[in-house]
Amino acid sequence: MRKRVMILFGMAFFSVAVAALADEVRLKNGSHLSGHIVSMQDGKLTLETDFAGVLTIDWGQVEAIRADQPVNVVLSDGSAREVVIRPSESDGHAMLFMDSAGEHEPLPASEITSINPPQEPAVGLKGRINVGLNKASGNTDTETAHADAELIARTAENRLTLGGAYNRSSEDNQKTEDNAMAYLKHDYFLTEKFYWYLNGGVERDEFKEINLRTTIGPGFGYQFFESELINLSVEAGPSYVSTDYDNAPDEDSISGRWALKFDRFFFDKLFQYYFSNEGYVSASDSSDVFMFTKTGLRFPLQVGFFLHAGFEWDWDNTPAEDAGKSDYRYIMSLGYGF
Repeated sequence: MRKRVMILFGMAFFSVAVAALADEVRLKNGSHLSGHIVSMQDGKLTLETDFAGVLTIDWGQVEAIRADQPVNVVLSDGSAREVVIRPSESDGHAMLFMDSAGEHEPLPASEITSINPPQEPAVGLKGRINVGLNKASGNTDTETAHADAELIARTAENRLTLGGAYNRSSEDNQKTEDNAMAYLKHDYFLTEKFYWYLNGGVERDEFKEINLRTTIGPGFGYQFFESELINLSVEAGPSYVSTDYDNAPDEDSISGRWALKFDRFFFDKLFQYYFSNEGYVSASDSSDVFMFTKTGLRFPLQVGFFLHAGFEWDWDNTPAEDAGKSDYRYIMSLGYGF
């Protein structure tokens, strides 16, 4: 009889200990859920329970959580730490307890952007390639071809961007456009948002009478957002510009460079809008300005493919003698991204 009582007491103690180790989620509607907090990503909390399996909970409905075992937490300011979490008894805020020193600080659940995020690879790669072809025949024979590509390699502190584009068109077997460009840029992040860069590019354009234009220079940038859903950065710095014209004297100058790059998905990734602008203004002649603007939409299809509709505007305020200031380009293409 005594042995049986001891077994029952041990089982009860074990059950209480297991329950004490369970994580807890407190919702804004007053509900309490117990289980194991697996992760929180993209506004969804994953909780593994004994009574209902794996639950997915909208993070916006969470008031506070309790995690007695250490979890990896990323806050809205980008900082990451390993902590245990307990809800505040006074104001419903999440209390973060550091494992090392036992220090704690009250923070609302809204300050937590992810819990136990997946481990990022040492080098993250993403890129895309677009190809567009069009041919019409009959009263007028026209052909157009466009291709562009970009590859980005990202580590915690470095980002390397390599890209290029090519455009060619003809009408009645007479060439009306033929240009190409390529660029290479290295960003080094001094903080999570602030970085310095070294940018270089080359361009040729038969109808602008540019045999080769080279730009290279350093500068600083600020990354407002960088994620799968939204990206926004601005840059500025000096640049050396050298232009070899076909039928005009060559030009070399120190210029100021600016750049803005933005993209964002809308309506649960139904489409992505993008906009970029890069320009140069000569330090010795403020009227000597040229810039490149790109904007458009990308519509995801399957397994990385997407449809692309874009508009490009190249503007040079002081072109070669027989060239115009503006070039406009409308693009329909099929792309692949990863």
